[in-house]
Amino acid sequence: MAVTRDWVPKQIDKFKIFADNLCERVGDNFEDWHLDADEVAALLMWQIVFNGYYKISSVKNTHSTEDTENTKAARKTYQKELRTMGIGRIKTNRFMTNVDKLACGLNIDSDSYRLSSIAKISPLIAFKNKGSMGGKIVCINPNTYKICKPDGQDGIKITFAFYKLGKRMPKEASGTFTIYLTKCNGKVVFPENKLGMPFVGFARYFNTRGILGTIATRFEGMVC
Repeated sequence: MAVTRDWVPKQIDKFKIFADNLCERVGDNFEDWHLDADEVAALLMWQIVFNGYYKISSVKNTHSTEDTENTKAARKTYQKELRTMGIGRIKTNRFMTNVDKLACGLNIDSDSYRLSSIAKISPLIAFKNKGSMGGKIVCINPNTYKICKPDGQDGIKITFAFYKLGKRMPKEASGTFTIYLTKCNGKVVFPENKLGMPFVGFARYFNTRGILGTIATRFEGMVC
């Protein structure tokens, strides 16, 4: 039976080990594997950037919030480069053996592995005002009615659109404030200039590859 998961590890420490291994093998063998030198150089440059930030943010007693955010931002671009190299350049590379590909971290056994699916459902949302200018959000899996995410989904993107009382309710594309939840519950703090305004929120799952689900759940509330 196929397993829905991502070939890139989610946990940051495991991600670093995986990425360092792929970069080392690509850097040592790019000529034999007929890989583009500029693409390899870009990948290795982002390895240096990410590893530099990770070295600082991984020290729990001394790292700051800024250090953590820098690491997350660097990982986002670095991970895109890794995906391009892995799926776009390595997976179907005729100059590489299956042993080479497996050693780089790719799983090429289609009977036991497939890419995470794009959600065709959206989370059920419970929103409750809590404190000043904020609220608590709980996301429920509509298939199980439990506080959990469907297989292959990494989190929930919630976009808020604000409007004045008596005006037409805006659509998702009009949203000006977005949060991302990697757990099924979390908090939101609204911009101060939205105090007293009603809002409509749109919630979509995004999978382990960062692709949004095809459907959004709409919910309403008030900033107070």
